[in-house]
Amino acid sequence: IRNRQVQIVFNTTDGQKAVSDSKSLRRATLMQKVPYYTTLSGAAAVAEAIAALRAGSLEVRPLQEYFA
Repeated sequence: IRNRQVQIVFNTTDGQKAVSDSKSLRRATLMQKVPYYTTLSGAAAVAEAIAALRAGSLEVRPLQEYFA
């Protein structure tokens, strides 16, 4: 992360020890301004957004359109 070879981080944890162990990872990503996702649903959403961006089909819509 510090040498800028990492562009995105997906880190899911289970249990208090895992959360504690990932503290240094969270800090490094924050300090280097690397996007950091902690849930599978967040990771899936980001993966879909990246795929749409690469395909040229990314659309920005208000949340109300999704939940109306």
